[in-house]
Amino acid sequence: MTFDEFIEKHEGKAVDYDGAAGRQCVDLAEAYFDEVFGSGISNFWYDARHFYELFDQNSWLKKNFDRIPNTPDFVPKKGDVAVWGRNLSSGGWGHIALCTGEGNTTYFYSYDQNWTGNGDPCTKIKHNYRAFLGVLRPKDQTKVSGKPEAVKGDINGDGKVNVTDVSKVAAHVKGEKALSAAAEKSADVNGDGAVNVADISKMAGHVKGIKAIK
Repeated sequence: MTFDEFIEKHEGKAVDYDGAAGRQCVDLAEAYFDEVFGSGISNFWYDARHFYELFDQNSWLKKNFDRIPNTPDFVPKKGDVAVWGRNLSSGGWGHIALCTGEGNTTYFYSYDQNWTGNGDPCTKIKHNYRAFLGVLRPKDQTKVSGKPEAVKGDINGDGKVNVTDVSKVAAHVKGEKALSAAAEKSADVNGDGAVNVADISKMAGHVKGIKAIK
């Protein structure tokens, strides 16, 4: 399941994912972690702010997400999990929601559950940055984009590296036919910022089964 598929499933609905305290904001986040990223965890913490503040105490979150603090020039990306601190409301629980990627340094949009405290269903909300702590960003962005991760050395986009790809890179290096920007990035298999004979050599070694490209 991707981010968009998750939102399509849950928008306009409210879920009590952990079976505790009714339909809270944390339930939507817990459903997201499980249904999209396969956490297998139905209950992390009851207070939303703890997802950010106690991030280092949960090995699954640390393995699958990066914690990124809010700064004056920060704008959340699509798929980010936004977390607010205790100063958001008098209850001190904070809040948690799923970012759409729309916004700037003044505002951003997210899908929220229980934003008003009345058990509201998953709804798109416009926010400012008051009491906003930062985000948890998925390391696996293919779950957000819905696109498979690019394969190093796969120049023609067929999902594998073979002699066709080697030929295309060789033609690029010889100046016969330039690669597109995206293909050139994929052709830099050794990551030195340039496409040259060293990359051709590594690709050829991969195709021959001598040494796989990592």
